[in-house]
Amino acid sequence: MEDSFSTAPSRRSLLLAGLIATAMTAAVLMILPDIDVPTTLGGNLRPVQITALTVTNSIIAYLVLLQFYADHKLSNGLLSVAFSYSALMSGYMLINLPRVFSTSGGFPPGSHMATWLWLARLGGTAFLILLAMLVLQRQQDRPLSKRVRFQALSLCVVAPLGLAWFAIAVLSRLVPDLNSLVKDNGDYSALTHSGIGAFLLASWFVALLSVLLVTRLRSAFHCWLALSGYSYLLYLIMACSSSIRYTVGWHASRFFELAAAGIMLGALLFEVLKLQTRLQHSYRQAYEASIHDSLTGLHSRRHFDAMLEMALQQQARHPAPLTLLMADIDFFKQYNDHFGHVEGDLCIQRIAACMAEQLRGGDTVARYGGEEFVAILQYCDQVQARQAAERFRAAVESLALPTPPGSLRPVVTVSVGLYCHPAGSPATAGWLVEQADRSLYAAKHAGRNRIGPPETSPTAA
Repeated sequence: MEDSFSTAPSRRSLLLAGLIATAMTAAVLMILPDIDVPTTLGGNLRPVQITALTVTNSIIAYLVLLQFYADHKLSNGLLSVAFSYSALMSGYMLINLPRVFSTSGGFPPGSHMATWLWLARLGGTAFLILLAMLVLQRQQDRPLSKRVRFQALSLCVVAPLGLAWFAIAVLSRLVPDLNSLVKDNGDYSALTHSGIGAFLLASWFVALLSVLLVTRLRSAFHCWLALSGYSYLLYLIMACSSSIRYTVGWHASRFFELAAAGIMLGALLFEVLKLQTRLQHSYRQAYEASIHDSLTGLHSRRHFDAMLEMALQQQARHPAPLTLLMADIDFFKQYNDHFGHVEGDLCIQRIAACMAEQLRGGDTVARYGGEEFVAILQYCDQVQARQAAERFRAAVESLALPTPPGSLRPVVTVSVGLYCHPAGSPATAGWLVEQADRSLYAAKHAGRNRIGPPETSPTAA
């Protein structure tokens, strides 16, 4: 069965993704004329936005890492690193926001570290997505060999920590001072005109283009990854088009950033739900196949053994008669040799259907093996069992299935053995089958096409 990341997107999914992309584009076009209009929200929502971004990207990274653990495809491992890195960078920004976790210190808006964390998070995430697509293009998503799987999984867990540390502790000291790019009044036009905005736009454009060209949206996961990348691109367009913090454009751009993460998380959870549904369906199919005989549709021998044990346990708790019927097609070998295996299978199928029709709906009817059938009749005494067995024998005879020339009878018949186990008498499943088989042997020895004498041994051997 295909994994949830390789399933081709349905037309409905493609249509939904297209509608979302169209709606987001329309929203951007509507907001652009009023992009620098100030709002009264200020920065009060910033901690909530960063928290949501951190939590969402962390869950995405975890789900993608689980997929990498399952399919051992390096491109998925790199995508997990990308989202983990983004979550770590935004989480580090969250704990250093002024007046959030401490009353003093932190990174004020527009400071060198606040600007660098924003730049490093977006640029680094885009680079890692591009790297994942290059690996996918080169390796065609072939699974890693068993020898390097554990090392690769460990690296995918440790790499985001190392990259985040390198960006925060090392690169932040190497880049030029970014304090002058954002003024105290919230004007960050110098930041967008410095080339940083253009660099980030180009990074996410290339990342989005790589997803489209390499994957060609052949899987549902990559379809939603492309839409998430497009949402990030719109976020940067909005952020770079505005020049002052806490305006309509600034707050709207943060919505698109959250939408990018929300789209990926929603898509992944939906794919997990679909995978769970397919697994449940496959389990039901496998279970039904295990308890039913493929030729006749009756229960299998294994299921019969389990049901007989359960019937004995139920009889011990609620004393009542328990009857076992065992039937065999008379002279079936001659029939099969003369008419061939195809007609032999059809004969078995018709007699199996006849047995199921003549017995009660709650009785367990199974193919015991070859041309033998067996049935468990609970709460059925000896008189009722013989009546049911006779109905079945007569119904098979009335099918009028012709026998080979020179046969003892002109139509196919069955012999039936039965054993009625009285309530309150201990017995094992094997012993019950042996008693019914003795009755069947007696019916065959007496001339076939009849019901065998009831075996009434009082105790189990």
